[in-house]
Amino acid sequence: SSGKNAIKHAQLLSEALRKTAASERIKLLRAYFLKADGEPRERLMNKELAQARPDLDQLAERAQSAFHRLSEDLKSLAAVEATIALYRLASDVLQRYTNAKAAGGALDFDDLIEKTVSLLNYSDQAGWVLYKLDGGLDHILVDEAQDTSPQQWEIIQALANEFFSGSGAREDAKRTLFAVGDEKQSIYSFQGAAPEQFRVMGDRFRQLATSARARWEPVPLNLSFRTVQPVLDAVDRVFADAQRTPGVGASPQTIRHIAFRAGAAGLVEVWPVEAHADGANTDPWDPLSETSERAPVNRLAERIAATIERWIKDGEVLPSTGKAITPGDVLILVRKRNPFALPMVAALKARGIPVAGSDRVQLTEQVAVRDLMALGDFLTLPEDDLALATVLKSPLFNLTDDDLLAFAPKRKGALWKAFLAHAGSNVRYKQAAETLKRWRAKADFTPPFEFYASLLERDGGRALFLNRLGIEAADSIDEFLELALAFDDREPPSMTGFLARLRDGGHEVKRDMEQGRDEVRVMTVHGAKGLEAPIVFLPDTCTTMSGDGPGIRLLELEQLRTGADTPAPFVWAVKGTSKLVPLRDASDTQK
Repeated sequence: SSGKNAIKHAQLLSEALRKTAASERIKLLRAYFLKADGEPRERLMNKELAQARPDLDQLAERAQSAFHRLSEDLKSLAAVEATIALYRLASDVLQRYTNAKAAGGALDFDDLIEKTVSLLNYSDQAGWVLYKLDGGLDHILVDEAQDTSPQQWEIIQALANEFFSGSGAREDAKRTLFAVGDEKQSIYSFQGAAPEQFRVMGDRFRQLATSARARWEPVPLNLSFRTVQPVLDAVDRVFADAQRTPGVGASPQTIRHIAFRAGAAGLVEVWPVEAHADGANTDPWDPLSETSERAPVNRLAERIAATIERWIKDGEVLPSTGKAITPGDVLILVRKRNPFALPMVAALKARGIPVAGSDRVQLTEQVAVRDLMALGDFLTLPEDDLALATVLKSPLFNLTDDDLLAFAPKRKGALWKAFLAHAGSNVRYKQAAETLKRWRAKADFTPPFEFYASLLERDGGRALFLNRLGIEAADSIDEFLELALAFDDREPPSMTGFLARLRDGGHEVKRDMEQGRDEVRVMTVHGAKGLEAPIVFLPDTCTTMSGDGPGIRLLELEQLRTGADTPAPFVWAVKGTSKLVPLRDASDTQK
């Protein structure tokens, strides 16, 4: 009699009491004590009932506290079990990898660094090796120093110590150590890059140089030859706030960049964020009136495409060139290819704006390659109806859905037989059927490269694909032929074997995005290093960093570090673990 929620909760508890299986009882109690995110429910009963039965309210709260603690312990146990499994798997993988390197007498990049560090710092021959190197080593240059790992700095320090000690510091020959870098441009953390070490090692070498009375010059590189002052001012304003840039080490001096192109104009625009929004309420009795809410990525892509289209149609003049804006003047940079690159390319193509596509593409995801693979599937297995339908609708034959509906739905048997039966009634059907029969006769006896090269060049397949899919299809077709040629050289020529290798390979095509064609370029920030454009869009600024979130990253346990010089242990975050909770025993003591 206390209200709908109270009755619902009473039913949950009554059903929980009746259950004998612990898992079923836990599920019902969780629905009562906890919210969907696993946090405790604020109120376990309504105000009237709590006032009428304070004893019951307190009992429920005590039970909720105990249940929540057990629930959090269960999450921690799940993290421990997942971590143990991960370590077992990783240990076996690394052991197999080590055995394979030993069997082949091979060293990878990390091995070279590790063995060099050991040779120069910890081996019995270190003194002799350094002595021999010191005799012929006058200059050390460290480029991209912000992407140098601590181990690599150990090598540099071992080589440079003689520059600042004993006779090595006072030799007639000029000995130099030069390091250049920018902490803001560190992008190789996955290779162990430690941008803060650039500053730490700089201070260390400065002390060594001062002690040896050697010349030491810190040179700030604040003159930019690439961009203009308004853009540099915007960058300086962002990096002036240390709270916004925790990944960049604090500098004792405020950095102000200066543009070499003095007096050149520039503009930085910040657009309002495209946020998620709930769809409008619609009449449940009129489902056709319902409209789905478009994702923010798609809305922003269309807004950018509309802006570029307006510039081009209105003939807006670019002040830096004095000419009207063209598609080739625009560069769109994203942090990751997904989820923004594909919707952006699609939005530009929908408005007829020339676009170069993504700078890196998966080969087997390209339409032209998928059509060529479907052709191979049909030629090796004519009973593959889906492959044949794909081939008939591909640019090679350009049949439509209406064409397929003329003979496919009511057929008896394979689609190929039905198509041959109807070929006499239509000239296009007959030409397609004759071509497919000719290709079938060749596919069984011709190596994959020879077959596809003949199809694309002599039979005009390449022109058909480019006419329908655009010039960007040429890169994927060329890469497809390169793989076919490499397969023919290494393996027994077989269409089935080639298609299987292609599907298992995960091949990626890197396209040349140097500004040559008059097309909008959509690239990752990493892939665009060294490129320039008068107009640059940075749309992908609100997504989380790749790898964040439960179930993906390893979590570092600072509270379990055993010493200042020892690394903190890691656990593997699993789905459902919203936060890390220390395991507790019966006496509530942290373990």
